[in-house]
Amino acid sequence: MKKLAIPGVVYLLVLFYLPFFIVVLYSLGFPNFTLEFYAEVLDPWFFKFFLNSLLIATITTVLCLVLAYPVAYYIALRAQRWKNLLLVLIILPFWISLLLRTYAVMVILTPLGLMFTFTAVVIGMVYDYFPFMVLPLYASLEKLKRSQLEASYILGASPLKTFLKVTLPHSKPGIVAGIMLVFIPSFGEFVVPSMLGGTYVTIGTLTWDLFLRYHDWWRGSAISVIYMAIVLIAIAIYMKKAGRIEL
Repeated sequence: MKKLAIPGVVYLLVLFYLPFFIVVLYSLGFPNFTLEFYAEVLDPWFFKFFLNSLLIATITTVLCLVLAYPVAYYIALRAQRWKNLLLVLIILPFWISLLLRTYAVMVILTPLGLMFTFTAVVIGMVYDYFPFMVLPLYASLEKLKRSQLEASYILGASPLKTFLKVTLPHSKPGIVAGIMLVFIPSFGEFVVPSMLGGTYVTIGTLTWDLFLRYHDWWRGSAISVIYMAIVLIAIAIYMKKAGRIEL
């Protein structure tokens, strides 16, 4: 088994850890090591871009959860013979490039006069990350037995109480997984904000510009390292507080 793990370990070392190590070196001012780039990107002027990303990621995650839960519930417990077809329809957008999907959203939003607005960015983000919330919720709800719901009704519980006491606790693993799958990538997203938001700058679009437009690898690397640190700290705190799931 150890030998079978070697290709995967080598893959991670070469394509993830090595590039990340290079990014850390550049963030420290390679070849002249210094902390000045961290000091610059911690300036309040840069901090507002982190807040922009945090706002978009939070709104996207909340909207995806609110919209995806009824869909996942229906597919898991009510769809019956239509279940497989509905799952295919949810997964189908993954077969198309993110870039093409975003262009499709542009075609829809342009006649409505919503292009290059905060609303356009939110709509595009929810559209792109919606399946990432539906699938883990479905996986949790699909394990819920109908007999549990029927027993709750027989014992006199109302539909709302049954949902709060039976369905919602059972779906906690899916909720946690969905939040993680949506919030983390949407926090660093740059394709949707850059195409639909126009001048609305997030940490993703700023990093993209620093690396590719201005060729400023040092400040771009410093922002990337700080972003990853924030995400890791947030994940650690969240998993400590809400990740201990009891069924």
